[in-house]
Amino acid sequence: MAKALPLFAVNPEGSLAENAPLMLHLRLEELYHFAPYISDPANVEELHNMRIAAKRLRYTLEVFASCFSNGGYNAIYGPAKEIQERIGEIHDCDVRVPLIQDFLERHASGKPEIRLGLEELEATESSRRQKLYEDFLVFWKELNGADYRKRFLSFLASAE
Repeated sequence: MAKALPLFAVNPEGSLAENAPLMLHLRLEELYHFAPYISDPANVEELHNMRIAAKRLRYTLEVFASCFSNGGYNAIYGPAKEIQERIGEIHDCDVRVPLIQDFLERHASGKPEIRLGLEELEATESSRRQKLYEDFLVFWKELNGADYRKRFLSFLASAE
């Protein structure tokens, strides 16, 4: 799992509102660090790390929500939450498929009724993962086509 980037310029005596833009900008950059990896469905670990980065961004946004009175909070919070949730569903499949495969190898030998059911379950989970992944790619493309990163940074600049 990717470690969070350290926050060096935080002013421990500063207000939440003073520190919020710096911390959120760093969390946003953590998220986008993993963006180059999403074009390959085999990058399971990197996609999971992107989910963790989205989670950090989302929860940091929640902590600092009270600092933003300039409007637009929901427009940046909603996508961060959705990124985390979409990748989380993909990750659930990434975890379940190997578990099913392992169970098949260890327990389905000579038991065609178990093998058939587990093979069907594995195929269903793999198909679901593919669909979720493709949907995420469309969502990500639309989000970036709408300049999410730029809008996020503009939101932070207007809050300072």
